[in-house]
Amino acid sequence: MTLSKEARAGMPRGLRLVLQLLGFVIGLLLVIWCIRGALEGGEAGWEKFKDADPGLIAAMIGCSLASVIANGAIFFATIRPVHREGFMVLQGVNLVSSLLNYAPIRLGVMSRYFYHVRVDRFSILFVTGWIVVVGITVLAVMGAAVGATLLQPRPGFAWAMSFLAPLIGLIIALPLLARLPFVRRFTRGGEAMLTDRGWIATAFGLRAFDLGMWAMRLGIAASILDIDLPTGDVLLLAITALVVSLNPLGRLGWREAAVAILAAQLAAPGLGVTELDATFQQLAILESAAEASITIPLGIVAFVWWIRKIRAGRSTPSTANADS
Repeated sequence: MTLSKEARAGMPRGLRLVLQLLGFVIGLLLVIWCIRGALEGGEAGWEKFKDADPGLIAAMIGCSLASVIANGAIFFATIRPVHREGFMVLQGVNLVSSLLNYAPIRLGVMSRYFYHVRVDRFSILFVTGWIVVVGITVLAVMGAAVGATLLQPRPGFAWAMSFLAPLIGLIIALPLLARLPFVRRFTRGGEAMLTDRGWIATAFGLRAFDLGMWAMRLGIAASILDIDLPTGDVLLLAITALVVSLNPLGRLGWREAAVAILAAQLAAPGLGVTELDATFQQLAILESAAEASITIPLGIVAFVWWIRKIRAGRSTPSTANADS
């Protein structure tokens, strides 16, 4: 299995590779710190977990499954205006990407390039533009959620209006912005994905649903451990966890540390890192484990399918010009 020169050009080299490996080592140390603190902090938290309602544990796992499906659906919605990619195909590619993000370097993004360049014969520029458009959904929804929460800490009608207003504005504006030369250079061929307001709205809605699943999973974990956090704080935790998990230095450890430290600050402002209660580290580990319980086993199954597709090579001819 070899990639074209164009595909290999998209792989991390030199300094980027060193930074990602360094990021993985730091992340590994951070997750060890979280696990050690969670284990050494006493048995109270673990006893609460053992005594938790099985329905709550199942709900956390269900949130993880719904989140994974929503992420695959976002890739489906964003590419739909220019190419009819199979829904289940993108679910498989997304699961493999999620699994490989646990690796020492960000192999998840590379696996997307690998599949779509080799199997779909998309260009590097097109896949880059596609990922940029998906990134826009992250920035838009996370930004709207943070702004709404800062303006209105308690979710309600006012919060919903503050959240929806900038998203509606973007849905109206993006097709117009897509025509600008600057945007065309930035999206690298993917600007056509910004021209269909219906699919843009769908992608934003799916991203908002995904954020809701993260918040619900964190809220359930907090309730199991008897951590009293207002809904607005849980939402800020979810936004932080989601954004930090996308950092270029690696998935492992960074998110768990961010959740533990921020949760402690929200519950007890001014608390030092060395003074963290083990409960907050247990919260981070429990929430992360609920996601991994879905991502890892389903990702392994999808990886078997992914390998077969890569070996088989090109899929059926595309129904749209994805190389433009």
